[in-house]
Amino acid sequence: MKRYVFMLFPVAVIFLSGFDFTKRSIPIDEIRSGGPPKDGIPSLTDPEFVAADKADFLRDSDRVLGVVIGGVAKAYPTRILSWHEAVNDTAGEEAFLVTW
Repeated sequence: MKRYVFMLFPVAVIFLSGFDFTKRSIPIDEIRSGGPPKDGIPSLTDPEFVAADKADFLRDSDRVLGVVIGGVAKAYPTRILSWHEAVNDTAGEEAFLVTW
């Protein structure tokens, strides 16, 4: 059942979005991907962390995504996430994904 629902979701988004995809100024066969290929952006797995006062590669104005799980706090700089977009990490026994 889940597989069936998953396959219909993109189709439903197209039909329910209100956009008319039949009207376009560029022929479909001329449209090319402009980004990296599938799996072209490597995720980070088990990243190394440094104490905040030792993170001399960061500026005070840099933004981070913060996570607190089970009393463990971690910060993921968006400047680094922009190159990787996903981090597979753990806090204690809890595995989680940070994405940007």
